[in-house]
Amino acid sequence: MVLGRTVEPGLGGQSFIPSCADKVCLIREKINETGFDVDLQVDGGINADTVDIVKKAGAHGRVAGSYLFKAENMKEAANRLRAEVC
Repeated sequence: MVLGRTVEPGLGGQSFIPSCADKVCLIREKINETGFDVDLQVDGGINADTVDIVKKAGAHGRVAGSYLFKAENMKEAANRLRAEVC
């Protein structure tokens, strides 16, 4: 597994850094070039607005903290993060 950070390391609740989507894409390309079965997860600023960005960039796993814990309905919020890219 590879874990890519999409915020500056530090405090929780930070906003997703859009330019990190390019980094996620590059990591996915490098993983694919190796031919190895490697999971790519991302952590940082993952929410209903950013989840599709990182999925399209090639991340299979998403780590979410603040988005889930601040949600009115945690189950619905988690289901949104699990949904397939439209």
